[in-house]
Amino acid sequence: MSSNGNPLDVLRNHRSLLLACEAIGWLHMLGKAHPDFLRHHGGVRIAYDQHAWTAKLFPSLSDRLGWLRQQFPNCAWPSSLNDFVSRHAGRCAGLLGLLQAGHAMASGIEKQSYPDHTVAYLQQDNTHMWLVSPFGEPWRNLLVDRPEVLRQGAWDELLERVGTLLDKMAHLGRSNAGVDDWHGWREQAIGSGGWLRRALVQTLAETRLPNNDVTLWDQSYIAAALFKSAVAGGLLSSNFSWGRNGIKNQIRWRVLTIGFGTRHYEARAVRIGDWTGARREIGMFFDDLRRFIEVDIAIGSLVYQDDETLVFTFPGMGRTADTGLGDTRAKQIRDSIEEETDRLAQRYAFETPPLVRLSGSTRSFVPMVRERCEAAATVAVPVHKNWTVGKTENATAGHVCPVCGVRLNGNARDPSAPDSRQTPCEVCRERRRGRLESWLQGHETETIWLSEVADEHDHIALLTFHLGLDPWLEGGAVDSLRAQSLPEWRRSNPVLRSIDNPIDARSPYESLVQAIRGGVQVFDQNDPILGSLNAGYRHSGSWADFFAAVVEDRADAPEWDDLANDQRARWLAHQLLRKLPSPGRIHRFRREGEDFFEDLVRRFRDIAATRENGWRVRRIEFLAKDRVWKERETYAGQVRGAPFEILCLDPSERRFVTIANLARILKPEERAEKLTDLDPIIVRDDDGRPHELEIAAVIDQNRQRTPAVYHPVLTLERTAQRLRVLVPLRAVNACIEQAIAAWRRSFARVWDRLPLHVGVVAFDRKLPFQAVIEGARMLEARFEEARWERWVVLERDVRDGVVSLLFRREDGERELVSMPVRLPDGRMDVFYPYLRVLGDVCRAPHDFAHPAGQVYRHAADLLPGDEVVVDPGRFGMLLLDHAGRRFEPVTLRALSDFLRLRQAWRLLARYAPGPAALHDVWSELETTHARWTNPDSALPEDARTEWLDMVRTILRARLHLPNGVCELLTDGARRGLLFDALTWHLSWMRAEVGGEE
Repeated sequence: MSSNGNPLDVLRNHRSLLLACEAIGWLHMLGKAHPDFLRHHGGVRIAYDQHAWTAKLFPSLSDRLGWLRQQFPNCAWPSSLNDFVSRHAGRCAGLLGLLQAGHAMASGIEKQSYPDHTVAYLQQDNTHMWLVSPFGEPWRNLLVDRPEVLRQGAWDELLERVGTLLDKMAHLGRSNAGVDDWHGWREQAIGSGGWLRRALVQTLAETRLPNNDVTLWDQSYIAAALFKSAVAGGLLSSNFSWGRNGIKNQIRWRVLTIGFGTRHYEARAVRIGDWTGARREIGMFFDDLRRFIEVDIAIGSLVYQDDETLVFTFPGMGRTADTGLGDTRAKQIRDSIEEETDRLAQRYAFETPPLVRLSGSTRSFVPMVRERCEAAATVAVPVHKNWTVGKTENATAGHVCPVCGVRLNGNARDPSAPDSRQTPCEVCRERRRGRLESWLQGHETETIWLSEVADEHDHIALLTFHLGLDPWLEGGAVDSLRAQSLPEWRRSNPVLRSIDNPIDARSPYESLVQAIRGGVQVFDQNDPILGSLNAGYRHSGSWADFFAAVVEDRADAPEWDDLANDQRARWLAHQLLRKLPSPGRIHRFRREGEDFFEDLVRRFRDIAATRENGWRVRRIEFLAKDRVWKERETYAGQVRGAPFEILCLDPSERRFVTIANLARILKPEERAEKLTDLDPIIVRDDDGRPHELEIAAVIDQNRQRTPAVYHPVLTLERTAQRLRVLVPLRAVNACIEQAIAAWRRSFARVWDRLPLHVGVVAFDRKLPFQAVIEGARMLEARFEEARWERWVVLERDVRDGVVSLLFRREDGERELVSMPVRLPDGRMDVFYPYLRVLGDVCRAPHDFAHPAGQVYRHAADLLPGDEVVVDPGRFGMLLLDHAGRRFEPVTLRALSDFLRLRQAWRLLARYAPGPAALHDVWSELETTHARWTNPDSALPEDARTEWLDMVRTILRARLHLPNGVCELLTDGARRGLLFDALTWHLSWMRAEVGGEE
């Protein structure tokens, strides 16, 4: 059933089989979506078989999939197609064996499966059946606060939709449907708004602690992706052993990474439309790539995407030559994929080539981050291969395009225009136009116009947020999480196979290492300790085989023969008790980042749209009096002293729409018809030519062609790790405070290992966009350069399930952090809240050590004097009052210092007698500081006390502050935050005194 012909033709000829296998993967655990599955595992005595749901299908599952047997009779099908559901955890041959391989890898169960009786204490019950985030934050008590999929009647509806899904699949398969039909079928089920995805993401794949972090969707989707790729590998291999039993242990996978130099287009953008237009086409290109890989040739499924890379599952070379896709054949397929990828890119006339990479074969997603980073580094300077820039022949005269820099603009506009050198080429102009067309169709509630984002002072802020997910996606950070805690395991398993548990309860980790070290000379399949910590231990043939299976999901996986006995024991002790970076969990990490930023954007839209004047979020369409206008041209002028920008929608009708902040022009009580009372307005087109505009009539809102209401927010980029968004400067403080609060809620148990970095680039609307983007990139580069810090515990307090820790940071300042250490059911959280401490001694019972020596300590066990390693969140502000300011150094501060800066301003705004007094204080402090500082603008060490006394005196004399407030603000001056608060709020925010801005 394999072929040595064109590999892409082989895949296309089996498209329906591959997509059907993927669908089987989505559904093979569907029985877990019934509430009785949770109740059964939560202690209710009900007879529920999660595999029996297929009996409720009519026609049956076997009948609905029967067309597959007819079209592909040589695929080593199981005796009953129901076996895909009932036997997905076994060890079989053929297609069922490949599903078993994908299922085992997605969940990680084959490498960390505890005997059921040893982990019964980890089971949740019906009063507390929680779904938590991948970082331990409780989300929902599923049987108390039921999501839609678990409510009455939902199961029958779900089965009905599954039947429709299978019937539609059968119709497509029998009718030899094309790519478009298959793509639509797939997206409807599992696309971003797909019904099956929405259902499965609401409930659990595993009910036991701490595996209640992976949803049924994550595990099902990844299992389906791996199954699909494994089947593709079998079809493409010339000697695949379809009849081999136990094939699940032999299958491996690669990851296919496609990179594109998105940053090049960002750096070349002259206007924001150049960047958003290019991003739109890059997004369309990425959609084409997904369609090609996931549906057209159906060789894999997407497991990661950001603005520069796409990562897909891909067949790997098995552990034996007859169980996978060899390197030579894989390279041939990669080359064919690259040819098609280049062809797709050339359709968009991109100036830079894409990159296609294949990883080595693996049984985990560990290589994903490394492949992604190497791809991004390669396309950063797009010279990795020859590339012909498309559509250069469209213009043979004119100036070089100021955007792409490689095509001539052909004087597409009037060459006598004053800025004809700034006219883009046809390709870049169409990119701008494409973004406009998408907006006109009303696809987004956000604006695309900076003039609508700008606040009443014509100021805008680019907010850039970075979430430190990389160590989690590559699996290294998972070393800090526990699948079991030794003290709890020891307490719950006092007897192992009729003997007392030999692990010392006072120092369990070192006791476990010692016990393993004592047995590594001879492999004893009946070892009671290892047999209770791994269900597969008794089935291993040797120490080397067992060790390889336990550590294979690590990027730094060591070899048994390269280690001394002590290191062997430490690796085993560590791996057997850590949480595993299983593909399903890695997928959940990525989704968590995406969901976090998606939620922030929703919050930012609400914040930016909050207004006293309703015209802030409104547009007006109107008709102008008789003049000659250009379609899709923007015109800018002034009305009532405020910027007034419009877009010509239809020159024949002389129909326009406003694209400016109308709250600067119209009062809340004024009607749109007020515009018709205006005197003629002089507006200039994109070439700078003046035109006289006289508004004849306002069009009723119900007859407008463009969205009448908008959010004054423009999202530039949103991935799992980064968010860039333009907001009115007036909204910045509230947006950042919301982001910090959301980060603290979502990542409270891992704050020290998963930082949030926040950058602010404040600018005037007329500042060149290139300067803004360069400033943002500089800030982001500073965040990436920032290093881990050592913090010292000063105080610790534990109450009501929360540990409060007072630290001394590296910069000498104090930081108070709260960490939840209790689960919702009242048990202690012994899985997530661990911090890395300096030293190599395991002091507390919950301590554990990485084989490399790093010691992790539970937050509740920290004591004053303990030194911990922290990757802290940071923020930086770049205030671009002119373009050259972007080259000046930016000070990065602790993220919490932003809240202190805000507190300082609130105190000043509350107690200052008026704005004049505050400006006087600001001026006097700046003048005094300048006299006291050295040439490097730093205070000499011996002058700091006197300087702070001077600050205290000025604050008391000018603002008449209470003593406590004065001391807080003086301390803010010591930290450097007082100046920042005054500069930010008075110079840029133009905040009011006497109340919150």
